[in-house]
Amino acid sequence: MRFDLKQERGFTLIEVLAAIVILSIVSLVLTSYFVNAMSYSKSNQNKTIMVNLARNALFYMEKQDFEKTQDFFVTKGYTVSANVCQIDACGNNTTAEGQAYRDTFDTESLASVLHPRVNGVTYTIDVVYQSGVWGNQPQPTGAVSSILNQSSVRSYLLPVKVEVRRANTVSPPANTVEVEGYITDERIR
Repeated sequence: MRFDLKQERGFTLIEVLAAIVILSIVSLVLTSYFVNAMSYSKSNQNKTIMVNLARNALFYMEKQDFEKTQDFFVTKGYTVSANVCQIDACGNNTTAEGQAYRDTFDTESLASVLHPRVNGVTYTIDVVYQSGVWGNQPQPTGAVSSILNQSSVRSYLLPVKVEVRRANTVSPPANTVEVEGYITDERIR
């Protein structure tokens, strides 16, 4: 009995190494794709948190006394700033601005609104009056123009911009979220 030994050739070491290198490159490309997707998702999550904090601050400002708030922004020309209103020190200074904070807002709750902490990250919030908004509005036409004019609307609305940024880092402008809105008078709420 004779066995025929056929010459079978297997993969050489170089072919095996080449296959491993190709698979490694493909897996690294796929891994980088998932890492980029995760960082993009995390960035969107942070922006969503900051937008919700801005909406919360705008909602807080809407609940304040409109006439006092209007006096604070329009007449006195101040902005609600997290740098001025620190926790445990909001409106404690003896300046006119500190007195305006104490007269207009409940400074303890305002400090908490301007310095929220979410998931271990502290944010700062500034509320800025937008005086230039009214000049850019088109005049209403038709039947609406007799009912509604800009001067009457101005007496009931305060256009503001809420800016949110991380407190512990010097964040570039890309990491700042801005939400624009109006503080409305209690008479039309």
